[in-house]
Amino acid sequence: MKIAITYEKETNSVFQHFGRTEYFYIFDTESNEEKVIDNGGYGHHDLVPYLKSLGVSTLICGGIGSHGAKAVTSSGLNLIPGAVGDVKNVIRAFKDGSLVGNPNAMHSCSHEGHNH
Repeated sequence: MKIAITYEKETNSVFQHFGRTEYFYIFDTESNEEKVIDNGGYGHHDLVPYLKSLGVSTLICGGIGSHGAKAVTSSGLNLIPGAVGDVKNVIRAFKDGSLVGNPNAMHSCSHEGHNH
């Protein structure tokens, strides 16, 4: 299973805005392979099909808007919002079953200049 985590390179931590993430930390639970990829040039709504095309089945992120959350869940991806901190700790918590999503991390945000 491939897990994608929104990623902040400078701090090695979970990036807190799904639609604006520049990087994803990809972790394969079967091979234990870990790698950092860029967002493919995509933003907001195009990120979900991009992650699906990479074989990702679970998205772990910080904050996510209601439209983004709906796009993620309606695509069949498992969504765990509200993650914070170092990605290695988040992966460890995911693997041992202690990572719990925070539904309060879903927010409505206005995107001036964006047509949805």
